[in-house]
Amino acid sequence: MLQQAMREQWYAAQADAQAITCWLNCYLREFALPRGQADLDYRGLDRPAGLALGEGPLLRIDFAQAGYALCIRLGHGSRLGRCTYASAPYLKSTGEAWRCADAHATIHFLLERLAPECGFNAELLAQSDNSIEITRHLLQHAAAAPLRGDALIDAEQGMLWGHALHPAPKSREGVPIGQVLACSPEARVDIPLYWFRIDPRLLRTLGRNVRSTLAKVGGEEHLYPCHPWEAQRLLAHPLLREARERGWIEPLGMRGMQLQPTSSVRTMYHAELDYFLKMSIHVRLTNCVRKNAWYELESAVAMTELLEPAWRDVGERVPGFGVLLEPAATTLDFSALGGDPEAHRELTESFGILYRDNPGALVRERYHPQVAGALFTHDRHGVSVCKTMLRQGISASGYARAAVAWFEAYAGLLLDGVWVAFFRHGIVLEPHLQNTVLGFDRGMPSRVWVRDLEGTKLVRERWPEQQLGALSERARQSVHYSQELGWKRVAYCALVNNLAEAIFQLADGDAALEDRLWACIGAIAQRWQERFGTQPLLQGLLEGDALPSKNNLRTRLFKRADRDSDYTYLANPISPPAAARQVA
Repeated sequence: MLQQAMREQWYAAQADAQAITCWLNCYLREFALPRGQADLDYRGLDRPAGLALGEGPLLRIDFAQAGYALCIRLGHGSRLGRCTYASAPYLKSTGEAWRCADAHATIHFLLERLAPECGFNAELLAQSDNSIEITRHLLQHAAAAPLRGDALIDAEQGMLWGHALHPAPKSREGVPIGQVLACSPEARVDIPLYWFRIDPRLLRTLGRNVRSTLAKVGGEEHLYPCHPWEAQRLLAHPLLREARERGWIEPLGMRGMQLQPTSSVRTMYHAELDYFLKMSIHVRLTNCVRKNAWYELESAVAMTELLEPAWRDVGERVPGFGVLLEPAATTLDFSALGGDPEAHRELTESFGILYRDNPGALVRERYHPQVAGALFTHDRHGVSVCKTMLRQGISASGYARAAVAWFEAYAGLLLDGVWVAFFRHGIVLEPHLQNTVLGFDRGMPSRVWVRDLEGTKLVRERWPEQQLGALSERARQSVHYSQELGWKRVAYCALVNNLAEAIFQLADGDAALEDRLWACIGAIAQRWQERFGTQPLLQGLLEGDALPSKNNLRTRLFKRADRDSDYTYLANPISPPAAARQVA
C-alpha cells in the first residue's frame, strides 16, 4: 500500500510539473518575451529563499500589475525560448512574500494577471485541471501496459504528454475518467465501437465503397458504428428516437473487432484493416471539438481525388515523401424524417467517419513507421526519446555527428515534400508532430508521410472557384486559404511545431548542436531553391524573416476557433548557407 501511494504521488508530481512547463512556455512565448517581461538570467536580490541554492539560471517574470512576479530555476532553453525547468515556481503578490506554488495555483495566478485583457477564464482553468488529472491517470496506466511489438501503434499510443506548447494538452472535457481510461490511446487499450443495425437506405458514402470494411469491423452487413463516447449523445437525440420508432435503426451496443485508438484519440487502427477509421466525437481536444463536419469529410475525399496528379508529382520529385490519402467518408442521412435541418446536421456529424489509408503490412514491416510526436518528446522518466534511440550503438563522442546526419535526413524529406506541395501546387499541408509519420531504413529516416487531408487547404490564388466545382459551397469555403495564411500554416507546422521540437529534443541543452541543426534547415532551403527555383519566402527564411508560432494559449484564453488563431513571430535561428558551413 505504501509503495502504491508513493507511485501515485510520483505520477501526480510528474503531471503537475508537466502542466507548469506547458503553461510557462506558452506564457513566455505569447506574452512575457514579446512584452519584455521576462529575464532569463535573473541575478537580482529579490528572489525566493527556496531558490537561493542550486545551479542554473533563474527566470523571473514581472507582470504589468506592479508588485506581481514569478521566479523559477531553468533547466535549459532553446533559441526559440522553449525551456525546461529545474524547480517549482515561486509567486509573489503585492505586499506579500514569495510562495512556492503547484500547477493549479500557478495557472490561477497567470489567469489573474491576464484577466484585464480577456476576463478571468475559469473554463480554461477547469480544462487545465482536467488535463492534469487525466495525465496523472494515464501515466499510471501506461506504466503497467506492455508494448504490442507493432512500431506504428506503439508510437501512436506512446504520446503521454501531448502538445508541449498548449495549456491543456490532455484535457478530455466532459468525459468521465472511467471512459477516458477505457478509450484513450495512452492507456494502450483495445476497444470495440458502438454499433447500430441500420436500414441500408440511411447510409451515405463519398468516394470509395467501404461497405466491406464496415462489415468486417462490425461482423455482418448493414451495421454502422459510432465512437463509444458519442453513443450516449446519439441515443438521447430526438431524431434518432424517431428513427428507432420507425424501425430504421436499432442500437446494438459495443461489439465487433477490437480496435486501437491512435494519438488523435478518435482515430482507430487495426493491423488487418485497409483504413484508419477517423470517428466523430463532441469532445474538445486541445483547441477543437472533434466532430466530423460533413463538409470537412467532403473536402478530405476531394483532396484525394482532385489532387491525385499533384500527389504523384510530389512523390516523383521527392522520393520517400508521401501523403496518407483519405479516399472515402460515410455517415447516416435522416433527412427523410423531415423537421429541423440543424438537428439533421448534428446527427450527420456524429455519425461521420473518414477512412484513411493504412500503410500495408509489408510497408510497416520494412519501415517501422512512427508518428513524429512520439519521437520528439520525453518519456515518463523525463528522458528524450529520440536522443535515446540515436545513442543506441553510438559512442557519446559520435552523438552530435549522428544527430546532424539523422536530422538532415528527416528534415530534408519533410521540407522538400511540403515545400513542393506548397510552392508548385498551392497545397497547404499541415505537417505538425501528430500529422507526420517517419519510416526508417537501418535506423535512418528514409520515408515521411503527412496525414490529415481534412486539415489540408488550397491557396486561393492557385485554385480558383471553377476548379473546385465538384465541391459544395461550404466545402470550398473551408479549403480556401490566402497565400499569406497558407505560408503561416506551413511554416508554423513544419518549422516551429515539428522541426523546432525535434531540434530541442535532439540537442537536449547542447547549444552548439542546436545551432548545427538549425543550420541544416538553412542548407535544405538553399538546396531546394537550387533544384526547384528561387522562392522569396524561402529566401526570406535565409535572410532572417521571423518564424510564425501559433498562439494556443491566446486561442483558448479568448475562446477563438482554431482557424482564427493568431501568431507570435519568433526570432529566426536559421543560418544562411555561408554561416551554416562555418557552424558545421
